[in-house]
Amino acid sequence: TVASICTRIVLAYFAFAIIVVSSTVLYGIYYKLYVPQLMHQAPVYLQYPFLSMSQAYAVSLDLEVPTSEFNRDIGSFMVSLDLQNRQGESMYQSARPSILPYQSLPVRLLSTVVRAVPLTLGLTHESTRLQITLLDSMYDKHLSPITNARISLSKPLQVYSAQITICAQFSGLRYWMYYFRIPTGVIFIATAVVWQLFLAFIAWSAL
Repeated sequence: TVASICTRIVLAYFAFAIIVVSSTVLYGIYYKLYVPQLMHQAPVYLQYPFLSMSQAYAVSLDLEVPTSEFNRDIGSFMVSLDLQNRQGESMYQSARPSILPYQSLPVRLLSTVVRAVPLTLGLTHESTRLQITLLDSMYDKHLSPITNARISLSKPLQVYSAQITICAQFSGLRYWMYYFRIPTGVIFIATAVVWQLFLAFIAWSAL
């Protein structure tokens, strides 16, 4: 009858809507659990954020330093990193060299002249940023997670600010899920919908 057909159409519509919604929610939960936060940043005197296991991370230090004669005279210096667990045991250690970028005297004078007004008004200051990669790839351990980072400089460099950055090095499925979220999401949800429709069809036929 017409009423029976309409009832089946309505039930099929609601069943399809539920399948699509459940597939979308399932993908959202899986993405949240499987793909960790891309980047963690914190001042070096704070505790480390908790990292995802089985995920490679690169660790770098961002230094904002004055372009003073004192810093220029220091020349090359070493930056040391010591990642520790809660017990203070070293899990990873690294040391990398760095140096202020060279500027000839004419370039420095020209730069000062160009920025004279904002410098005088205190809107900016004479500084440069150094990004130093300390670890190319490291993994947190489940039984002994990293909780602290110790940073040390080999010479007494003048520093405005220092910030440590931990960036996830995605590969494989995580890479596609993070950098191509919409295509992978559509494929995952479509696959889940097809499988649920297939199972629903089998159940419907059986009943």
